[in-house]
Amino acid sequence: MPQDIVFHLPFAPEVGPDADGARRRSLDWCRRQGLVAHPVDQERFLRWDIAGLMAAWVPRAAGDRLDLTVDAVVVATLLDDPFDGPLAAQPRRVAAACRAFTDVITSGAGAGAGAPAGAGPLVCAFGQVCRRLAYQASPAWLESTGRHWQRYLNAYAVEAGNRAQHRIPTRAEHFALRRDSGFVQAMPDLSQKAYDFELPPHLSTDPKVRRMLDITADVVDTVNDVHSVEKEESRGDVHNLVLVIEHELGCDRDAAIICSGAGPVCATRTWCPRASRLSSPIC
Repeated sequence: MPQDIVFHLPFAPEVGPDADGARRRSLDWCRRQGLVAHPVDQERFLRWDIAGLMAAWVPRAAGDRLDLTVDAVVVATLLDDPFDGPLAAQPRRVAAACRAFTDVITSGAGAGAGAPAGAGPLVCAFGQVCRRLAYQASPAWLESTGRHWQRYLNAYAVEAGNRAQHRIPTRAEHFALRRDSGFVQAMPDLSQKAYDFELPPHLSTDPKVRRMLDITADVVDTVNDVHSVEKEESRGDVHNLVLVIEHELGCDRDAAIICSGAGPVCATRTWCPRASRLSSPIC
């Protein structure tokens, strides 16, 4: 079973001490926002354990700073729901559904505008997350993180277009799309909010830094793809690296998993030397 596969990566696991507190606070926040309204919602929310994930992503964050990262990822995760059903292969309707969220970004939610009147619970929750991200943030940083969220939202329509055309992307196309659809490009923004710093604009566009961010996204997305291939195959989703490799190479599942699994190990061998050469002024 792909869920049993272990990736041996050269990083020591660390989980922050406020994980349990973040679990309680995030569940309370979701209830207040109307995102968790029924027992089945709560069961699914607890199973995701997004607070545990973010306590490992930013282990030295606690309290409000950790909560913001958790709530942002909760919203990003819940955005998947509308596009797993009848909308999955309807790119125009997906783009229209995403527009409510991109409008929050472009309307100045960061300055306090928030979601429009009559918006649904998820749009309102997203508007609140945007306002919290904007607190004491520079205009350049806000523009950057807004762009990452927009690319994440736009990726849904691209994926829907592929499904509508029964088109399986190539490996190169898959990685390019997953860097947006996997949300990992936005995760460093959450790290910066959690640790109260901003990456200088010239570094965010530096080719070496960009390559490290791409490697980070590829590793996280590949691990997720290997572990979730059976679930995504069962619902007819083609946006999974294992399925892409099966189609591209004409190989069986075991061979595709081995090929996919080799990627994160090789990528971290590239990432680690690059990280060791980074100078302290980045932080």
